[in-house]
Amino acid sequence: MKQEQRRPLLLIENFSFDYESLDQPIINRIQFSLNKNETTILMGSSGSGKSSLALCLNGLYPDAVEGVSSGEIYYRGKNIRDFKKGELNQEIGIVFQDPESQFCMITIEDELAFTLENIKTPPSEMARRISEVLKLVGMDGLQNRKIHELSGGQKQKIALASVLLLEPNMLILDEPTANLDPVSSLEFIQLIKCVQEKHQLAVLIIEHQADDWLDIVDRVLVMGRSGELIADGNVNSIFMEKKTLLEQEGVFLPKRFSNTADSFRNFNHRILPSEDVILTVKDMSFYRKKQIILNEINLDIRSGEFIAIIGENGAGKSTLLQLMAGLLTPFKGNIYFFDKPMEHWDQKELRKRMGYVFQNPEHQFITDTVLEELTFGLKLNGYSEKKINSTATKLMREFHLEKHRFSNPFSLSGGQKRRLSVATMVDETPDILFFDEPTFGQDARTTREFMNMIERLRESGTTIVFVTHDMDIVDITNRAIVLHKQNIVYNGEPEKLWQQEKILKKARLRLPYRIRNNHEEGAV
Repeated sequence: MKQEQRRPLLLIENFSFDYESLDQPIINRIQFSLNKNETTILMGSSGSGKSSLALCLNGLYPDAVEGVSSGEIYYRGKNIRDFKKGELNQEIGIVFQDPESQFCMITIEDELAFTLENIKTPPSEMARRISEVLKLVGMDGLQNRKIHELSGGQKQKIALASVLLLEPNMLILDEPTANLDPVSSLEFIQLIKCVQEKHQLAVLIIEHQADDWLDIVDRVLVMGRSGELIADGNVNSIFMEKKTLLEQEGVFLPKRFSNTADSFRNFNHRILPSEDVILTVKDMSFYRKKQIILNEINLDIRSGEFIAIIGENGAGKSTLLQLMAGLLTPFKGNIYFFDKPMEHWDQKELRKRMGYVFQNPEHQFITDTVLEELTFGLKLNGYSEKKINSTATKLMREFHLEKHRFSNPFSLSGGQKRRLSVATMVDETPDILFFDEPTFGQDARTTREFMNMIERLRESGTTIVFVTHDMDIVDITNRAIVLHKQNIVYNGEPEKLWQQEKILKKARLRLPYRIRNNHEEGAV
């Protein structure tokens, strides 16, 4: 028993991995161990191999992608190669960065029942166990809902429920709160804390922004751009002693350790929009299978504005964005773009003048390489070969995709996919750009560069509309639009929103760090 306690739960020895060859591996000769009942956060720049490592740890990679690896991984002293297929996945549960990728069934109940069938749970126990796990993740009573109708945050909770049904000894979470509204994010972290304490799980969290996790984290691991492990220690030792190294690597420092916690406010110099209305939403309602998603929405958007659409999970933010971009058709009411009804626009002309970046980048990839993805729209629009090549080269450099010129877009890391999806929309300067969670999966460096690009676009007159859960970004916009129960409950300056306690509470929003920090300092 004492030997079992001393032995690490997971031991990684001199491990390397790549999708093609080990000449320049994405994970490069890393070595560390993880212990039972320990909560660890794994950080690193976008594309440093964090998600790939997670999939190696529970045995899915390299086999699932026909990749190559060297070195060894041991679970409870046994080489993971010696486990039967599927056996290790039950011991080490993983919630993927994109929860949709792990769903097999149509409804929540069928998805969870499928998991229970795989571990041979008696049918008589299934309903009870499904109800218990849904109650645990805050979704009890939604058994019959179709998964594709859920918000991104709700899908994340169902993915977690599926893994918890396996009763694993280790839980790996890949950016688990990225799609959650601010209050749900805090609740999710508390949920993980309770689950960890109750079952004494080892928990490995892959995350770019560690702020809200710090109180439950025992240890911090950091991967560098070259795929090596560059830091391993407790919270204070990593974020204080390794601060300069992390900044050089583009890793987000928790705001309490950072001198630039308020730096978002420097990205935007409050460029004033014009009074020219370019898009109008009038008396618009939208239904999905007789369920009201948005009700009687009225909205004007002006040239050069920077707008944030915010609200709790399932409030209809992405739906409103898609309606304004002409990707969905209102059930009732009208949308006008430059005073012309959306349905009267020629689609080719409309797509030249507005761009849309999906919450899930894969939804917009249509070619086999990064280069083809970047040049597809340019070729359609009849640009010269010289213009196409120069634009593609510029975009790959700006979005740090040069090394992936001939890579399949689906093989990129989550952060790289997001950058590619954004790059395909900014090859020209459209009148309006819609972004659904654009900073999800990005490290500090790429987020900073992306926000600088947004500022340049606004200076050239482009209107920017974000759906985001990041209140620090909302803080620098011209206007915040809050959705709650199918309606707009606030439409105005962010600075005035932060004074509306009732609205913040019912829409499950938090104050930005700048204001929370000022409140704490004032209370001292």
